[in-house]
Amino acid sequence: MSYEKRRELKDALGKLLHSYGAPLGLLLVIVLAALYIFMARGSGPLPEFPRTAGDFMQSARAERRLEELAASLRENPDDIKALSESGRLKFQLGSPRYVEAIADLERARALGLADARSFYYLGVMYQGVGLYEFAAQEYRRFLNNFPKDDEVRMLLAKLYYSSGDHAGAVREYEALLRDGSEDPVLLENLALALWKDGRDYAATLSRLRGLGAAGAFLADYAEGRIRYESKDYSGALAPLARAAGAAPVSGSFSDQPALFWMTADSAYRGKDEGAAHGWLLELLKVSPDHEEGKRLLAKIEKARAAAAKASQKAAAAAARKKK
Repeated sequence: MSYEKRRELKDALGKLLHSYGAPLGLLLVIVLAALYIFMARGSGPLPEFPRTAGDFMQSARAERRLEELAASLRENPDDIKALSESGRLKFQLGSPRYVEAIADLERARALGLADARSFYYLGVMYQGVGLYEFAAQEYRRFLNNFPKDDEVRMLLAKLYYSSGDHAGAVREYEALLRDGSEDPVLLENLALALWKDGRDYAATLSRLRGLGAAGAFLADYAEGRIRYESKDYSGALAPLARAAGAAPVSGSFSDQPALFWMTADSAYRGKDEGAAHGWLLELLKVSPDHEEGKRLLAKIEKARAAAAKASQKAAAAAARKKK
């Protein structure tokens, strides 16, 4: 998201918060007080609550309920329960309503709402509008109360990675693996985070390779990607080619276009145009609109056509000499 867009969102959120009549300094004080009170209640077992659109009421019913809540809030703008429910329903209705939903939940929290669900909803929505520091703060608040919630810890780990806090990502992935889990996807993500953080990832790749075909595939993909992004194209080609060869039968692996592109580009940069041509054809089967792939394939085929034409001319010249 562009800087200008983030600024617009911040300004819009600020106007909404201001319209509720809560000065920012007082808001922060009240938020911290509410958090302190809530955390003092203990972390207990994780409550079940709706997290995705499918878990909530139907959208049409949600809109009708929001109209009722808006009427209640016009009569009593400080109705914490109405604000909280309004924020949750706007969360359900998706990203176009996120700024409004954030304002409702922050207002409710400023008035004393102590509800762990708000940490989750705010985290997702702050992330959705590009305010990553705020999102991470909400995820951490949630995990302070429910440290065993793997879904939220994974969200936080991915957020740290995508925002450049690779040490934070390593910390969260390691926490997810502390129970003895040898989840291949977690180990792949950990290896990439370790690399980005400038730390040794070899042991993590070794653990991955010990998990059978799925682990070996992800280890090859991670190693190839690391070498490719480090511009070690000759070192990247072998693991990428192994991974690309296994990708069509890898089931849930969704990043085939990136894998085929890296394999083809590594082969081309390594002067193996035949291999590059083959992997580009595979790339365009799964991603026909891949612009870089189409350009490189056209370049290779043009060079091949020119080489074939030159070869024909040479053969014809040789034949004439024999006569």
